[in-house]
Amino acid sequence: MEKRRIFTQEGSGLGLNVELSQTYIKANSPVKLYFLCNIHAERAVEKKAGPLNVALLIDASGSMGGEGKLENAKEAAKIFVDSLQEDYLSVYSFSDSLKEIVPWQVVSDKRRISRAIESIGLEGGTALFSSLRRARDDLTRNHGRGMTNRLIVITDGCPTHDEVMYYSDLEWRDYSERFALDTIERNASIVAIGVGSDYNEAILSTLGAKSGGEFKHVKAAGDLKGYLEKQLKSLKNTVGENSRLHMLATPGSELTAFSHRNVVREGDDIKIQIGGIEAGDMEVTGEIVLTPKPPGTFRIAKAFLEYDDPTSGVDNKQTSPVNVVATSTDQLDLMIKGRNEKVIQRVNVYKTGIELLDNIKTGDQSQITQKLAELTKRPGLDAETQRVYKDLLAAQQATGRLDLKELTSQTQQLTSGKKKEGE
Repeated sequence: MEKRRIFTQEGSGLGLNVELSQTYIKANSPVKLYFLCNIHAERAVEKKAGPLNVALLIDASGSMGGEGKLENAKEAAKIFVDSLQEDYLSVYSFSDSLKEIVPWQVVSDKRRISRAIESIGLEGGTALFSSLRRARDDLTRNHGRGMTNRLIVITDGCPTHDEVMYYSDLEWRDYSERFALDTIERNASIVAIGVGSDYNEAILSTLGAKSGGEFKHVKAAGDLKGYLEKQLKSLKNTVGENSRLHMLATPGSELTAFSHRNVVREGDDIKIQIGGIEAGDMEVTGEIVLTPKPPGTFRIAKAFLEYDDPTSGVDNKQTSPVNVVATSTDQLDLMIKGRNEKVIQRVNVYKTGIELLDNIKTGDQSQITQKLAELTKRPGLDAETQRVYKDLLAAQQATGRLDLKELTSQTQQLTSGKKKEGE
């Protein structure tokens, strides 16, 4: 199928290309196809995106004193601030309650901001959600056209006393999802960073995934600096904000997306809330089940991307729609010729990744191990992620324990669809 890229006159562009696992399907029979949607994003180098609008929320509860977690968090935050340019920032610490360390402002006097961050001290417990809510509300209240809005939270623990308290991961996931969906409706996303081994990954992974942001497991606090530097680079390369991929199934087609993001079904419109899209390529995959069709060529779905453009400051832009077409035939040679192994391999990676995340939620250890082992053998998996997964399996075999925090973080990163260089 011809690749279609749609670029805006302001110098930034988002375009779509949709491929099927089979372009020729068996006539008069029900068929299941895989689809792979590639989102290609570019921005002309002479054009600058609008300012970042970032709220940094740093856990200062007593447990952050161990292993240098608070000191490393403060150092990483100061380096992050030093790389901001004409951007907007607010900084908070939280323990039993929230403290405003740096009121919302344009970053200008970086030394003063760094001194304020350095003044953060240890105290009390962990009021995570009440602190997130106030920081989020301040961030979105100050939202302006063309801004990229991120709430970045660094924490090492679970809520100890908060606006609500639950005692099961299921309840925490449900509450976190509602908070995340409310956040994305306010045109902001959450980057949730868990440090060490004691935080609740059910909370942080849900906040990142469902808000269109990211969840990151940081084993050693010293790695915070590198991760925040990487995160800032991604924010500066944002081409589409508050992005939603629409996949519209035609009558006789039933569509399912393989995504850990929030997926909204409105009639025949399947909307995947992606959040921010940075320059490069991103994949979204799924399957389409078709009712029997007579010989002929049929449109089975339509795809387009809706997004806010931080370069031009224009919201609710749309790419031109891409028609997804299949041909029904009785000719076996055409069906064999039209089979796309690359699509099948890539989609199976994402499908297995989503199944693995579902197994983690249910706590089915045997299924978790089985799906993890299955992923390591998938030919469509990139070499770096394959190495991480093999290391996790080897550690489990040696110790009898599987690092679910690292596994969840890596698998959400995988299923986010951002392609690595060389893929």
